[in-house]
Amino acid sequence: MARFSLPQASRVDRRTLVGVSVALALSAVSVLAAAKFSKKPPASAPEAAGMHVGTDHVELAPGAPQWSSVHLGKAEPARPHWTDPVTARVRIDETRAARVGSPLAGRVTSVFVELGQRVKRGQPLFTVTSPELADLESAASRARVDVDVARTEYQRVHDMVAKGLLAGKEELSAMAQKRQAEVQLRGAHSKIQSLKVASKRDNEFTVTAPRDGVIVEKNLLPAQEVGSDGSVLQIAEVDRVWIVADVFESDAAGLAAGTPARITLPSLPGFSAETSVETVSAVVDPTRHSLPVRVVLENQNGKLKPNEYAEMRFRVDLPEKAVEVPATALVSDGAQQYVYVEASPGKLVRRSVVAGPVRDGSVAVTQGLAAGETVVVEGGVLLDNQIELSH
Repeated sequence: MARFSLPQASRVDRRTLVGVSVALALSAVSVLAAAKFSKKPPASAPEAAGMHVGTDHVELAPGAPQWSSVHLGKAEPARPHWTDPVTARVRIDETRAARVGSPLAGRVTSVFVELGQRVKRGQPLFTVTSPELADLESAASRARVDVDVARTEYQRVHDMVAKGLLAGKEELSAMAQKRQAEVQLRGAHSKIQSLKVASKRDNEFTVTAPRDGVIVEKNLLPAQEVGSDGSVLQIAEVDRVWIVADVFESDAAGLAAGTPARITLPSLPGFSAETSVETVSAVVDPTRHSLPVRVVLENQNGKLKPNEYAEMRFRVDLPEKAVEVPATALVSDGAQQYVYVEASPGKLVRRSVVAGPVRDGSVAVTQGLAAGETVVVEGGVLLDNQIELSH
């Protein structure tokens, strides 16, 4: 009989198909086994001796070693307190100050005062040479000549009218010209008098102090060109000064005229003055997002120097039922604040509260806590960690 055999390529294909089938079967078995596999959860951490941990509380036995790190205290009624210091600056009382400039453009020839010098009303401050003054003097001189001419002409016309040599209307015309010349002369004199300066020569005048005070600002040097549109000196009384603080808008809530304020100066150790807020600006600085807050202080002894730094604090009156606890009693998870309250002996329960900023190591709680309740003042973070580890 004749034998028939498969070609070599056919035998290879059959082996490939068998291998693929076996691989698929093994993969299916592996997938089923993985689906049924489950990892056992880690065992909970064993509780420490004398301590039981709940979802929101921790119970400590009387002799538990954790008491060495956990300390209790009472929530006390909150008292008015002073805020943290805000940087301020001593400034002149602008209601008792005057800016001085040159009434005419020109060149400074002499300066008679220095910064910080006390001056009296009418005291010479500086001199200026100005061609504009010569123009005003010339205009006044011309006006005086015009008045003399107009008066002489009017008298001549008046006499002729009286003798019947001229009509009456000529006298009326001469009277009008005389009055017009007199008005121009008064105007020329008023311009010179309005300068409020002492004229020395045709083109030089002296500027004098408009009030008593201290030179608190000086932008003036000999030979300097000055205009008539700005000030070069400022004179102010300094026996009363302003203290102005820039308070961030987020911290200005509750501040108003009459709010008690305390002023200290780094340059005067031991100096402290209590007063009240005079004004709180109604406009926020668009760059610093702050509000100028101003108080007024008497300065008869001259200790407070304009432009020196100061510090301002404000007294905060809290709600009637607000309480105060040490700042260490407050715990926060970033989203809310809470404290641990002793609900029963050894049982410390976490309670949400609303608290203000820390002031001198204490914090005021306005909601969530009552005066007389016992709270954890130290160790609250340790209790928090125990709850997190156990759940």
